Amino acid sequence: MKALHVGGIIIAVIGVSVGVLYWQNLAEDLPLTQPSELMQTINQCDLIASKAAAELPEALPFQKLEKMARQSRVLDRCMQDRGYQQNPAWMTQANEQASKAAQANNISQDEAYETMRRQAMLQGDGAGGLTYWVRTQ
Repeated sequence: MKALHVGGIIIAVIGVSVGVLYWQNLAEDLPLTQPSELMQTINQCDLIASKAAAELPEALPFQKLEKMARQSRVLDRCMQDRGYQQNPAWMTQANEQASKAAQANNISQDEAYETMRRQAMLQGDGAGGLTYWVRTQ
């Protein structure tokens, strides 16, 4: 009788523990905030760009650059199709930052700018409120 009572308590504790863990997993999976329309569009276009370049080989260094260029171009076209364009204010700020980064890293200004551009294309919120993408009028 005593063993049956202890067994029942153990089963109850295990059941409650499993229930608590399940509830925590459900709570963790829910997003805290809904992504903005811009972020949703960027995510959709990034997926399209990744699929467009998925079959390209990248065994040699120049092939990796070609693949990155294709992804960048497809992402740009996709965003344009959805009503976004490159922010002129971002371009001005990025050119200034690229010249500083180029001198600091001993690379060309074009390489520094292109690296910044590719990173900024995938971000929905820019530093200081300046984003790469703006909605066309």
